[in-house]
Amino acid sequence: MAGLLTHLSFGFAGFLIIWFIFYKSKPKSKIMYGSAFIIANILPDLVDFGVLGIEMGSLNPDKIMQNPLFDAFALWGHTFSNWLIIAFVVMAIALLLYEIGKISKESLAAAGISTILVLVGISIHLRLDVLIQEKSYWI
Repeated sequence: MAGLLTHLSFGFAGFLIIWFIFYKSKPKSKIMYGSAFIIANILPDLVDFGVLGIEMGSLNPDKIMQNPLFDAFALWGHTFSNWLIIAFVVMAIALLLYEIGKISKESLAAAGISTILVLVGISIHLRLDVLIQEKSYWI
């Protein structure tokens, strides 16, 4: 499992790549898409470490990992099919809102692009966890 700084580094590198891919888009769109990618690179760990850390009132990874719920949260957050289901639900809601006229076509397209970028970011996160054996929780 790669550490936090590794995931953030890949997230910021992806942000820059997304910035250049969407260079003709509005600045707001570029920032939104890049931010979605950065958040996606830390989202699987936020599910297990973040939720349990808030519940326990601790930021100590050793203490959080000793919680009996940690394995269940880690398994849920590090399973790509769960994220696909969430993405499907988000896009179904966005499509419903578009169909009833609550959001514009541009907003629907932005939701689709953001959802795809989040899935790509989560996929990269999960691949990094398999490929990199951490030396600490941070690197």
